[in-house]
Amino acid sequence: MEGKRLTSYAMEELECPKCGHKHSLRKYKVINVTEKAKLKEEIMKNRLYQFSCEECEYMAPLTYDSLYVDSRRNIMIYMAPVMNAEIKAEIAELEQEKGIDKRLVDNINDLKEKIMIVDNHLDDRVIEIIKIMYLDQIKKEMEDDTLLNILFDYNRDNYCFLVFFQKKGIGKIPLTREFYRQVEDKYKEAIKEHSTDGFMKIDMEWAGKILFKNHNKFN
Repeated sequence: MEGKRLTSYAMEELECPKCGHKHSLRKYKVINVTEKAKLKEEIMKNRLYQFSCEECEYMAPLTYDSLYVDSRRNIMIYMAPVMNAEIKAEIAELEQEKGIDKRLVDNINDLKEKIMIVDNHLDDRVIEIIKIMYLDQIKKEMEDDTLLNILFDYNRDNYCFLVFFQKKGIGKIPLTREFYRQVEDKYKEAIKEHSTDGFMKIDMEWAGKILFKNHNKFN
């Protein structure tokens, strides 16, 4: 099992969709940042999952299935844009490994967010619950605009959520440690009940189910 968590990649030839120039691109199957710490920086700076044409300078995100491993933070994150039988079989095999947190994402932004959360020693399950709670704060904006996404972010010791609107662009909502701890304590048992040892897709949909189920209990 340990061998499946070591950094590995394959070279693949891709054609630029704009000019047709052919490129040889390194696509990672496993990214172990305990073994190769520099790869984390490459992800966070949008260099690793990126197609860049040297001929016409065309650039685009390149999302593909890969496993992110951080043994020091005790987490594995599987990014799978499209689920298929092969990926399901691989995930089932990885799930045999116990004692490590496992997450499932389908895009680069969610992968980066999970990395930031774990690097700040926070729990993504608590973060997603707080996102749902914060929807009340942006109700008015949502009446005449479309909410695209809410993502955790931080600057040094200050936490916040970046709120992406279709028309207004990006807004920001601060997150205090005190409020985080209050939510963590309040939903501790509910979070435990809704968690497994397998790969979990922890997002606002997951958090919404917890809040809906526990609404009467806490009100």
